Amino acid sequence: MERRVAYFIIENENHNVGCAALEQATSEVCYLERLAVLPDQRRRGFGQALVKHVLSEAKLREAHRVSIGIIAQHTELKNWYEKIGFTEGESKAFPHLPFRVTFMAYTLRKKC
Repeated sequence: MERRVAYFIIENENHNVGCAALEQATSEVCYLERLAVLPDQRRRGFGQALVKHVLSEAKLREAHRVSIGIIAQHTELKNWYEKIGFTEGESKAFPHLPFRVTFMAYTLRKKC
């Protein structure tokens, strides 16, 4: 399968304030990537709007699940994703990273 990545930008008053990417990893799984909101624009709903848009796009692609990896020790971020509906999965150490990664997933549709 060819790598299919879509990038999304959110604007506020004609200024780009955040972005996110959606990668189709398999026919059933997409990855939420590169979610970022400018520091002075955070806590205003832009990140959540981007995530909801990515989830909507993944559903249009008929994915079953959207996954993301975050720094395991970043409790505030983990809690934020959980409030949106993501569930915590396994944590894993990677030799090239100085921190553990926790994988989280949002289920779009159950497998038959």
